[in-house]
Amino acid sequence: MTYKEFLEALEELQLDLDSAAEALDLEISDIEIWEDEEEIPKSAENWVKKEKIEFAELHNSNEDEDEGEDDTEKDDLDDNDDDLDFDDVEEKEEK
Repeated sequence: MTYKEFLEALEELQLDLDSAAEALDLEISDIEIWEDEEEIPKSAENWVKKEKIEFAELHNSNEDEDEGEDDTEKDDLDDNDDDLDFDDVEEKEEK
């Protein structure tokens, strides 16, 4: 992985160099040196891959939860439709 790919991955993960430096126990200046090298260290590459997996899992689990909530909200709205049927109320009162 190149330095440019590393920066793109950080952007995808919504992280910055400060976060990467802290996670990798490095100084930002140590990371910036990678710009002149062909590839970043394997430890950094492995960390980015791990973060991508965790990021994907986090976002996939939220989507699943959101889908269930949408169905529940729709069901609640359908149940409340009966309460808003004023024609039935008027007919019952007339009888």
